[in-house]
Amino acid sequence: MTATNDTKGLKLLHVITWGCQMNVYDSGRMADVLAPLGYAPTPTPDEADMVILNTCHIRDKAAEKVFSELGRLRAVKQAREAAGRPTILAVAGCVAQAEGAEIISRAPYVDIVLGPQTYHRLPEMVARAARAGGGVIDTDFPAEAKFDHLPDSATPQGVTAFLTIRRAATRSAASASFPTPAASRRAGPPPPSSPRQGACSRKAHARSPCWART
Repeated sequence: MTATNDTKGLKLLHVITWGCQMNVYDSGRMADVLAPLGYAPTPTPDEADMVILNTCHIRDKAAEKVFSELGRLRAVKQAREAAGRPTILAVAGCVAQAEGAEIISRAPYVDIVLGPQTYHRLPEMVARAARAGGGVIDTDFPAEAKFDHLPDSATPQGVTAFLTIRRAATRSAASASFPTPAASRRAGPPPPSSPRQGACSRKAHARSPCWART
């Protein structure tokens, strides 16, 4: 399952993001993780050698909407494969965490299912999917902290930037807009001061603060 773009000599990545700013952050970090493999962003799935659907469980009928979107992406994947341009299709985020193997069962054309705590292992999953022909599921909560394994962000950022200070809420809150899978992410103490915090601080000023992702 070698994914290459014939016209540009690049592998192109399209990420579809549903949900909150946490998912927007995660989508950007997935792109950063895949960049060393040669993936560059593209605005349309029709051109993409890899498509990631980053899902949100808080949406009404979230799982069914995911399977509906996967049906549309299946048509794109089949059209590309008919033209000799295979596509890796991955489902990430909260619905992937909640549904797990059910996604592969109902949509066997999906190559990778990954949870919100494992996307730092995406390069390994891509390699496993290439060897096995798809069917890779990684929704564990690994012992290692994913943030310790992520590269520096290559995503252009202007006067605001995401800065992770916690990995999850430590308790449930009736007013919180967290779906159950996201709320079950590991909670931990705020990480120590890091080069990213310093870089964020240097770029910030009174009217262009760095927003802290909690």
